[in-house]
Amino acid sequence: MDHDKGRTPPGNVAEASLPWCRPAMALMLLLGATASAHAQISGGGRGHRQGDQQQQQQTPQKRSPAPTPLTPVPEIWPRLEDGAVICKSRDDLVKYQTQIANSKSATTAGQASDCHTIRKQTGIEILDHDGPSRTQIVTTDASKETGWTNSYLPSTPPPSVAKSTGAGK
Repeated sequence: MDHDKGRTPPGNVAEASLPWCRPAMALMLLLGATASAHAQISGGGRGHRQGDQQQQQQTPQKRSPAPTPLTPVPEIWPRLEDGAVICKSRDDLVKYQTQIANSKSATTAGQASDCHTIRKQTGIEILDHDGPSRTQIVTTDASKETGWTNSYLPSTPPPSVAKSTGAGK
């Protein structure tokens, strides 16, 4: 039975039929480890992404120039607000005010034929006063409309307008 020396026992068939298996496994593990190390060194795979992140952190970011601040648009002063009434004459304004006083509400009062409501904020120039509720004005827009209004127009602008325009100084 000396001829069985050096052979594996009959219970381990895989090792008996494949004597080269252990060295092949070791070689495959070595190649796998080498390939993984090479991928990390040369920049492939996950190591490459980490390298990019580190490089981005080390490279100073070019900063875009700060946006130039917007110059504030000065508010119109003096002005009439949306919904203000302008009448052609002082008499038309008096008729309009009388209609409002005699009706239950301003919305039910019919406007005098020579009065209209403005639809947007409009810059004005004050020409004359007839008490606190009647002011003769001319608009500063392209129409240069002259008329009378019952809008309250204080002699000094509100604080927000005074700051933005330098008015009232």
